[in-house]
Amino acid sequence: AVVTSLTLACVAAPSYAGDRAGVRDPHVNARQARQQVRIAEGVRSGELTRREAHKVREDQRDIRQLERAYKSDGTLTAAERRDLNHELNQSRRQIRRQKHDAQSR
Repeated sequence: AVVTSLTLACVAAPSYAGDRAGVRDPHVNARQARQQVRIAEGVRSGELTRREAHKVREDQRDIRQLERAYKSDGTLTAAERRDLNHELNQSRRQIRRQKHDAQSR
């Protein structure tokens, strides 16, 4: 529990650092942090293979890049927020599928 809290704090902190008040979306940042924790737990437990972990981490990186691109003009529109949430939903499902498939390390 302590490791999870520290991981969550460390993952979420950088997301807030570069945000301006009109662009911040704590909900999206919290979801990203929770997904990072789930990936770390999957690696630690052996539920995710190295290849699976690499793939879902790439997906997370792509979502962060998309978020930065959306926020680059100083505004995060409702459509952009919806798209980010859609991408996070897909990533969440992918993490779950990979953690619960028959493969393990």
